[in-house]
Amino acid sequence: GCIEANSYQQGWFVPHDVTGMVNLMGGKEKVIADLTDFFNKTPSNMLWNEYYNHANEPVHFVPFLFNQLEVPWYTQKWTRYTCEKAYANKVEGIVGNEDVGQMSAWYIFNTMGFYPTAPSSNVYNLGSPGLAAVDMKMSNGKHLRMTTKNWSAKNVFVKEVYLNGKKYDKSYITYNDIKDGADLHFVMSSRPNYKRGVAERAVPPSVSEKR
Repeated sequence: GCIEANSYQQGWFVPHDVTGMVNLMGGKEKVIADLTDFFNKTPSNMLWNEYYNHANEPVHFVPFLFNQLEVPWYTQKWTRYTCEKAYANKVEGIVGNEDVGQMSAWYIFNTMGFYPTAPSSNVYNLGSPGLAAVDMKMSNGKHLRMTTKNWSAKNVFVKEVYLNGKKYDKSYITYNDIKDGADLHFVMSSRPNYKRGVAERAVPPSVSEKR
C-alpha cells in the first residue's frame, strides 16, 4: 500500500534510472501513452486526485519524464499548465501542503524554465518558463539570468534555447553550465518544435547511466 499516494503515482518514482524504468514498463511508446493518459485524467483544479497529484510532492518530477522520452513539448505543456492551475495569488494559493517549501521551490524553478528531477545527477531538465524574465543572484554572488522572446500565456512551447548567447539543443542544462553565472534565453511559440531536444545527445542522462 501507499500513504498519501497510490501505486500509479509512486510507480514513476525512479528518477535515478529512467531508462531502466521505461524498459520495465513496456518501452518508450507505451510509456508516452501511459504518461499522456496520466495527465489527461488530472482534474483542471489540480486538487488531490488519483492521477498527476501536484498537491503531493512525490509526482513533482513526473512532467519532466517526457524530456527523456524525447517528446519535450509535453514537458513544456504540462509544466506551464501546472504553473497556471496549481498556483494563485490568493490566501489559498497552493493546491497542497507547502511541506518545508517544496511547493514554492517547484514553482520558482519552473518560472525560470528548469527543474532538478534527480539532484544527485547535477542535471536540470528544461521546461517552459513561467515568466518573461528572471534575474536571480546566487549564493556565490553570480547571476543566473533567464530571458525570453515572444513570451505569452498562449506561447507555452519552446522554439529555441540559447545558453550564454549560443544556440543550445539539449533538453537539460547542468550545474557546471550555471554555477559561475549564466544567461539562459528561450524563444517561445504557440506551436511545438518537434525537432528540438529529441536527439539522443539532447536527452538528460539517468544517474545510473552516468555512473
